[in-house]
Amino acid sequence: MKINIKSKYEGMGFVEALIAIMVVGASSVVLMQIAARTLQEMIQNETIDTMTQYAVEGATMVQNVAMREKLSGEDVFPDQIGSNDNCYVIDKDSENQYAFRKTEQGYVTYNLEDRETYRSAALVPEDQDGLFFRIFCIEDYSLTEQYVVVEVIVGQTTVNPVEVNGESITKGYSVKDYTYFTVVNL
Repeated sequence: MKINIKSKYEGMGFVEALIAIMVVGASSVVLMQIAARTLQEMIQNETIDTMTQYAVEGATMVQNVAMREKLSGEDVFPDQIGSNDNCYVIDKDSENQYAFRKTEQGYVTYNLEDRETYRSAALVPEDQDGLFFRIFCIEDYSLTEQYVVVEVIVGQTTVNPVEVNGESITKGYSVKDYTYFTVVNL
């Protein structure tokens, strides 16, 4: 009886090649998942960095408005805080200076809970694409101490965070609203 060893060996080479292709394919999938996750985190970090920059600029804007009122005596800083409507938008006025948005009836106020209303009304002017909003909420007002605590909130206009157990949750490339607190001297 004669056994053909050569043909059996050739078949084993084909099986080894298939196994190698499967291993390379599986490792490629894992590497692609790592790359996709890293890219997603990079985009989120860039978005958070931009939001931080807009929030810090907003804190400077609030301080400039307060200084303007203090030095000129103009009424450009809200002095009455409503129970729920304590959020405002800052624009540039006719003199190209920062001022809280006003109408003939008084300051335009927003409720922090009504995100749908202010996210389109409070667009960041420096953001040409309209991807971010910035709103200023006065948290604590003390006329005797002559300071105010302002919460600067910057968020994405295209994102609607979902509330789960009292916490904001987002998915994908989105990030939740960035909050920056500042103390403003009056």
